[in-house]
Amino acid sequence: MQIPAELDSQHLEKLGVLEQTLKKNTSELIAFAIDEIDKARYMPMEGERVLAILQKTGYLGGMPDVTDLSENYKDYLAWDDKGLPCKGL
Repeated sequence: MQIPAELDSQHLEKLGVLEQTLKKNTSELIAFAIDEIDKARYMPMEGERVLAILQKTGYLGGMPDVTDLSENYKDYLAWDDKGLPCKGL
């Protein structure tokens, strides 16, 4: 398939540099760019990867959704008989 394209001088210069350094022609570079963009659509973002890891390992915990948690967090924690927190909710 032939695709006519107009490039500004900056992109034309970048294309020339890429062709020389990667030893690829324009068609190969366009195919490569399409593949990379297509792959990126399915790759999770950094925050999504971190969240998935935390969920998978069970490291991600939760606290109740209350408005005064920062002020009264001790009321929401489980305490052992020595007065030390023994586990979160």
